[in-house]
Amino acid sequence: MVPVGTGCPDILFITGHTDYVESYLRSATKSVPEKTVVITSCMGRSFKKYSARKEVYVPDPKRPLCLLRDGRPYGFDFEISDAELDLYNSAGTITERIQSAYQRL
Repeated sequence: MVPVGTGCPDILFITGHTDYVESYLRSATKSVPEKTVVITSCMGRSFKKYSARKEVYVPDPKRPLCLLRDGRPYGFDFEISDAELDLYNSAGTITERIQSAYQRL
């Protein structure tokens, strides 16, 4: 991964199937410079172990699945989760939007 600039919020967004996100975090969490990690994936509670090193945000951790919906009615050409829709449609700074759409582990 290549950073997209400097002086930006210190946030890494990861979207993907649980096993791929888990594999990435397991191998790279020590080298990821961002202190905040926002994960859009199923089984959000499984990422709790990374919250000792990072601020980890996931969709509702009580739900085992992160359901996706057709994004086209919302102006997106991909499947999108409710958490992502909430993030894109909320007001405030990026940190405030993350905190309103995702839950911190």
